[in-house]
Amino acid sequence: MRKRNAVALTAVLAMTTTPLFAEETQSGIGKSNFSYSTVGGYLGRVTPDEEIVFLNEVYEDFGAAGINGAVQLADNLAIGASAGIFTNEGNRTEITNSSISLNLFVPIPIGDRVDLIPRVGYVGNEVEACADNICATEDDSALSYGLFTRIWVVPGTLEISGGFSDSDEENSDSTTSIGAALWFREHHSIELNVDQNDSFDAVTVGYRYTL
Repeated sequence: MRKRNAVALTAVLAMTTTPLFAEETQSGIGKSNFSYSTVGGYLGRVTPDEEIVFLNEVYEDFGAAGINGAVQLADNLAIGASAGIFTNEGNRTEITNSSISLNLFVPIPIGDRVDLIPRVGYVGNEVEACADNICATEDDSALSYGLFTRIWVVPGTLEISGGFSDSDEENSDSTTSIGAALWFREHHSIELNVDQNDSFDAVTVGYRYTL
């Protein structure tokens, strides 16, 4: 898989699995409509738009997993971090991408149900390709950025989200994302996210606990 695909995917997963639970509805001007102090994880599937052939073994998809967390420092400022991996193996070969990301979020409330969220961050990746137990690795990093929105459809119960992300890596693909979260017992949520660009599709399901 091309390096820029890995960077783009990491940036997207870092964003689309970040903070998704609300505080009680607030009317104060400037306060975000959602809490951004969270911890969680996800599982999913990544499908390249073109099959990857490595020593005559064909890779059509990859399993993905990761953990993430964030802390809200002020009404309109939060920081987050995540670590993730996507991988698959054949009879003789294996391809693995591991990553970390650090992000700064600036949630801006629009009314009492919507937050607009600019984001900037750092993404670091290591891609490892192995054949017959002989492995080669390649590192890469980039500045990532994006703009997302989160909307309460049913306050405290159902949320939808969407946006785009990109990086400063040469020839990077912009990625569009949509998602939904179902909340239960105030602090818990189950999330579904779908991300797509010219190089890959990704579907993840996650759990999040919100402080």
